[in-house]
Formats: sequence, structure tokens, C-alpha cells
Amino acid sequence: MNCRAHLPAFAVFLACCPALGAETAKPTPLCLNPAETREAISRNKFTDPAAALRSAAAVAHADPLRSRLCRLKDDYIYEITLLRRDGKVMRVLIRADDGSLVDERTKL
Repeated sequence: MNCRAHLPAFAVFLACCPALGAETAKPTPLCLNPAETREAISRNKFTDPAAALRSAAAVAHADPLRSRLCRLKDDYIYEITLLRRDGKVMRVLIRADDGSLVDERTKL
């Protein structure tokens, strides 16, 4: 049996593997630009992004860097970036409607 005959099929399989695994990957948030953020906050009566940023920084004992309003599936979340005291950057996800922390294990 000629192994070279199976090599192209195996190469195609390896090339398709990332696409096949994309369905099981975590959904990535789609973040809004500043104009869309202002409109969504006023239309949906979300919590204040500055308050969410301050509270996340206080809980994590970190310095706030930025917050962005993003869509994750059908929910709006604030993606908050913080700088920890040890110099590491961390990301916290907070629900925009009630200000609660999004658990990474929770399926939104």
C-alpha cells in the first residue's frame, strides 16, 4: 500500500480541523463602537459603564483600564480590562442589564 496516496487526504483533514473545531469554541463578544454604545445604553437602560468599571476594579483590587459594551449571543455585557498590582492584565465580563458578574462557565 502506498502511503503517499493518503498524504493529500491527511493534509486536507489537518487543514479542516480548525474549522471543524470552531463550533465548540467559546463565543467571542462583538463590541460596539462609542456611538452604538451610547445608543444601546440609552435605549435599554443599562447600568452605567463607569460604575461597572469602578466596581470591578474595587472587587479585583486592580486599576481600571477600559470598558466596552459588547454583545455575547443575545446578551449585552461590559468587557472590562483591569491592570492588577502584579502587572498582569485581566478581563472581567459584567452583564450590562443588572451589573452581575458573568461566570465563564455559564452559557449565555
